[in-house]
Amino acid sequence: MTTHRLSRRTLLRATAVGAGAAVLSSCARGPGGAVDLAYWNFFGGSDGELMVKLVNDFRAEAPGVRVTGTTLDWGPPYYTKLAMACAGGRAPDLATLHASRLATFGRDLLDEWDLDELAARGVSIEEFPQPVLDRVLVDGRLRALPLDTHPLVLYYNTDICERAGLLAPDGTLAPITSAEQMLDAGRRAAEVTGSIGISLGIGESSHVWMVFWSLFRQLGGEMRLPDGGPAEVDRDAAVQAMTFLREMCDGTICSPTLDGQSAPAAFASEQAGFLFVGPWEVTSAREAEIPFSMTQFPALFGDTPFVRADSHSFVLPTQASVDPAARAAAYDMAVSMLRNSLVWATGGGHIPALSAVAASPEYRAEQPISNYREAAQVVEFDPETYFSGSGSTLMSRAGQSLQGVATRALTPEQGADDLIGWLDEQITFGSPL
Repeated sequence: MTTHRLSRRTLLRATAVGAGAAVLSSCARGPGGAVDLAYWNFFGGSDGELMVKLVNDFRAEAPGVRVTGTTLDWGPPYYTKLAMACAGGRAPDLATLHASRLATFGRDLLDEWDLDELAARGVSIEEFPQPVLDRVLVDGRLRALPLDTHPLVLYYNTDICERAGLLAPDGTLAPITSAEQMLDAGRRAAEVTGSIGISLGIGESSHVWMVFWSLFRQLGGEMRLPDGGPAEVDRDAAVQAMTFLREMCDGTICSPTLDGQSAPAAFASEQAGFLFVGPWEVTSAREAEIPFSMTQFPALFGDTPFVRADSHSFVLPTQASVDPAARAAAYDMAVSMLRNSLVWATGGGHIPALSAVAASPEYRAEQPISNYREAAQVVEFDPETYFSGSGSTLMSRAGQSLQGVATRALTPEQGADDLIGWLDEQITFGSPL
């Protein structure tokens, strides 16, 4: 079989698809007439189980496609291996990527998604939330196909909050519209628990970064990281966001010693009335069988509840040669997973990216995970630079500054200067890719 580079709108047209089932080109068939499709992802735990289901659903829809799924360690190991595979022309046919990592991958290591081919499968980019779409469009070209949005959310124990007088008449959390109200709610919840009011993994860089970035953007803070520097950071907004973290982590409202495992555990054991983390911890809260609900992370500063978020997305890694049938099957599989993403949402708490799913009665009826669906319209991605995004060096190093402030090893002013100084130094190095 001859292989060759696939240009936009060429051989994909030879592979028309019905809603989820591929019509496969005979030249691309492997042993037994199957088309081989290699798929890489980084999902473990409950998300990994849900992804296996999505892949198996596609296998049932397209028995002529033989999917080989490879799960690699989340974070730097995954992104390093994927980047090297793309650069070396040995990449998989389809892969998962955080949209926040496109600053590294988008222009050189990923092929664009053909909008006509997506339309032939019933998907239009107008079906995705605009803030997410803005992130996955690179130079006007669609480089990633969003599966979901996963923002920072606010978990609350309904029993503890009721006893603390924090619920509205309808049983939901009474509106929290300022930083002081959030701190007061934490104090009142702590009086009920006898422990702490708010649980946050200060020792987990990704958790504390999500809160900082949300507050920083609510304050109107800007962070631009141009190649070569210097870093352009709103220091006043950074200091103010860090001041909130310091005030919150007083040992009563929130403990400064919790990490990524102990923070959800404290909420699950009802030692805290609130939990700040992403929607994926809905699994642990459900398993604990505690009375809880979830809501959109509130606007603690300003009027708009901007919130740090990311999007699990599908990408087409650049290959030395593209098999047209495998490429067509990659489109089919990605669209299949978008169409079936209700199971991804209900099981993992993620907001479906595809509006047909997000607006469906089935999703809206799912409580409490649909309570924060409007967060997809106010998401704030990490700043664009090669060392930014989920599982990145920026997230890890910023966590050190934030942890220093939360534990009172640094003042908010020192924490802001520490982070800005590191950013200035880092962006002088330039991208290694």
